[in-house]
Amino acid sequence: MKSSPRSAVDGWQQTRKQKMSFALALFLLANSQAWGETKPSRMALPGLLFCHRDKNILSRINSKGKADWDYEADGPLVDVQPQPSGQYLVTGGPQKVFLLQRVWRGFQVPWGWEKLEGVSIRCVVGSNWDDTGNPTLVLAADAKNSRVFLADAKSRDPKIRWEFKLPSPPLVVRVCPDSNNFLVLLENSTVEEIQYQEDKVVWSMGKEDGLVDVRDAIRGPWGHTFVAEGKEGLILCFDPGKKLVWKTHLPFAPSPAFQEITLTTYKKKKKRTLMAAVHWGEGPARNVLYLLNAETGKVMGWSDKPQKGSYPDFRKAVPDLAPYGHP
Repeated sequence: MKSSPRSAVDGWQQTRKQKMSFALALFLLANSQAWGETKPSRMALPGLLFCHRDKNILSRINSKGKADWDYEADGPLVDVQPQPSGQYLVTGGPQKVFLLQRVWRGFQVPWGWEKLEGVSIRCVVGSNWDDTGNPTLVLAADAKNSRVFLADAKSRDPKIRWEFKLPSPPLVVRVCPDSNNFLVLLENSTVEEIQYQEDKVVWSMGKEDGLVDVRDAIRGPWGHTFVAEGKEGLILCFDPGKKLVWKTHLPFAPSPAFQEITLTTYKKKKKRTLMAAVHWGEGPARNVLYLLNAETGKVMGWSDKPQKGSYPDFRKAVPDLAPYGHP
């Protein structure tokens, strides 16, 4: 039985539509990262710590996405750093800086800096530890006095051991795992590396290098510096010679993009990983965690909610892991 010309045309059109649909699907799949995915990709996250924006709470969500605990303070908490001992170095509250220890059915605060007057501390990190993994020296960013300083970690009225004056208030301070120098992000979007033994700046980047609205900066153990540029929602990676290695625009990031962002490096299955924890408040507030390949800048996955509910509006969100490259 011969087919009619009409049925032959219909069959040809159907085959053509199927081919076009398949080609379109391949095109969308290939460009999904550039356009931003409509659903979060599945990714394994470590336990996470959150300093809430609108509540005086530090909370932990475990690697399965379930809430573990909340610690409520008497004032806003702005930063947290897990220690090798399993305790937490926290910035904020009436103590300004304190060590938080989990105990059975509660918490203890072994020490705090409540008697340290005339300071406005934005961020602290441990710079030296004892045999148990607790900090003995703490590096602090003091915005009120435009300085960074080293002070004792076990005193309510700590002795300042060293300080370095800065041309602009510091927002973030880190220890460089490749050199043990101090990396400081200033309010004017300059990033400086300070060699504290000689009291001098040995490396810096700023507006002359194209930086405009830097929200965070961190040095990796392999010598690269990662910068979160808020104006366009970019993560930038520079080598020691300040040459741009890669840049990545985070999916969904509006412009201006970041209200808060925290960068953290760690290893995941021997892969160098950069986590970017982003909060922005334009329109409905949104909180998203991104995992990037630290060597290439490729976005490996993102998440905007745990197993149940959603992430809290946060000032800081970091993995519950000891500092990468340190004890």
